[in-house]
Amino acid sequence: MLLSYLVTSRARRHLLRLLWADKVEGNVSDLARGAGVSFAAAHRELEAMRAEGLALSERVGAALVYRANPGYRVASLVRRLLKEGAAESAPFPAPDGERVRGWLAAAGAPLLVSQPVRDPRPRLEEVLAEGLVLSHRDATVARVMPLVLWRHRDRLDHGRLMRAATRRNERQSLGFFLELTGRLGGDPRLASLSESLRDRRRSRARPFFAGRQGRMALALALKKTPPLARQWGYLMNMGMDSFASAFAKHREAT
Repeated sequence: MLLSYLVTSRARRHLLRLLWADKVEGNVSDLARGAGVSFAAAHRELEAMRAEGLALSERVGAALVYRANPGYRVASLVRRLLKEGAAESAPFPAPDGERVRGWLAAAGAPLLVSQPVRDPRPRLEEVLAEGLVLSHRDATVARVMPLVLWRHRDRLDHGRLMRAATRRNERQSLGFFLELTGRLGGDPRLASLSESLRDRRRSRARPFFAGRQGRMALALALKKTPPLARQWGYLMNMGMDSFASAFAKHREAT
């Protein structure tokens, strides 16, 4: 493929496709997850694209949102290259949200699914890592993640789970959910596990949930964000009481 020959960086190719072909907008974390690359790689490439003029950035509340620059001087050439390289697919396509919800339900999450999972499920650690990714788009999944972690706390391969989360750029969210689960269930071991996942380079809290955040949503998030979420660098319009009530209601079934 000509695109692969000219653009040798996998991260750069995937980010170009997201911004230019798929017309996705988002902050560094959103785009890193969508491209399947690390936060550091996404940040480096997005800033290079902005400097070159391929991307525009806009401050939306606490987040810096990137998007394609349609006024780029050779925009038509970029679109043509991406169109010709469309057959080159990502090596690990992400499963759709309904399938991940089915996997989580089979693992004990109190989720309604349209139909039971019929295909073989991935390992539990991979299911939980996909749940972390989906939790940024599905508030119900975020609410019940502590229940699944609690149910399987004594049988999880924590090293495998951390590696699966790292591949998906979800170390920070895994750390948050591990510590949250430990607090809700009264198990300090989970909080201890979470410490190795903390990214101390984060100096600014970012929205946990993906998508554009309007002023009203950001104001609610600033008001309702649990202190624990803020310690992990997140803003979310979901109070601690929401997690606690779901955990208390379904804990006995786990």
